[in-house]
Amino acid sequence: MPLPKRLIEPVHVARNTIPDDFPLPSELEAATNGTLANAVRQLSSLSKHAEDLFGELARDAHVLASRANSLQARIDRLAVKVTQLDSNVEEVSLQDIHMRKAFKSSVVFDQQVVSRDTMPTAMLETYKQCDKPPPLDKLNPYREDGKDGLKFYTDPDYFFDLWRQEMLKDTERMMHDKGKRPHRPRNEGGGGRHKKRVRQPHNTRERQRQLAVGHGEYIMPQATHYRTPQTQNYHQLL
Repeated sequence: MPLPKRLIEPVHVARNTIPDDFPLPSELEAATNGTLANAVRQLSSLSKHAEDLFGELARDAHVLASRANSLQARIDRLAVKVTQLDSNVEEVSLQDIHMRKAFKSSVVFDQQVVSRDTMPTAMLETYKQCDKPPPLDKLNPYREDGKDGLKFYTDPDYFFDLWRQEMLKDTERMMHDKGKRPHRPRNEGGGGRHKKRVRQPHNTRERQRQLAVGHGEYIMPQATHYRTPQTQNYHQLL
C-alpha cells in the first residue's frame, strides 16, 4: 500500500466545526469561525511542507554541485596533463606502454538507499503514524521450528534473502557445469607433452645452388666431368 509523502491537514475545513455538547448563541458564526481556523491550519501545514520541500531540493542541489565541482577539478587536472605531453620531447617506447597499468576508474556505489536513515522527513513522520505490527515475536518460545513468528507477518530481509539464494544457485550451477567439462585426451607415450621437432641442418651449398638456378644460371651436374678438346681426342684414339 503506497503512503502519501506529504499530506496537507485538515483536508475538510468545514467539517466538525460546531461542537455537539456546547451551547452556542449562533451556529452560523461558530461554523464560520471554525472554517476560518481550519483554513489557517491548512495554510500552516502547506507552509511546513513547502519549507521541507525546498530544503530537500537545496540538499539535492548541494550534492549535485559538489559532484560537478569534483568533476570539473578532474577535468582541469587532465587538461593540464594533456597539454604538458609532447611526443617530440618525451619518447615512450612500446615496451613501456605495455608495462604501464591500464586506467581503472573507482566507481562508488550508493548503499542503503532506502534505509531508515535516508528516509525523508515527511515520509518518516507518516511512517511513525502507522500502526505497529502485532507482537508475534512473543510467541517464538512456543514454536518448535525455531523460526521468527514476526517474519510471517512482515520480513524486511525477504528480497535480500531471495537474491542471495539465486546468487548461490547460479554459483553452484557454474561449478557443476565446470566439473562436467570433458578432459582432453593425452598423447600415448608422450606423457601429455608435445613432441619436439628436430631442426634440420642448413645446407649452404644447396641453398646457393637454388638461388643461382633461380637467377637463370646453369650449373653442371657433379657426376659429369669437364674434358678439354685435346682430352676428348685422346680418349677417342684409345
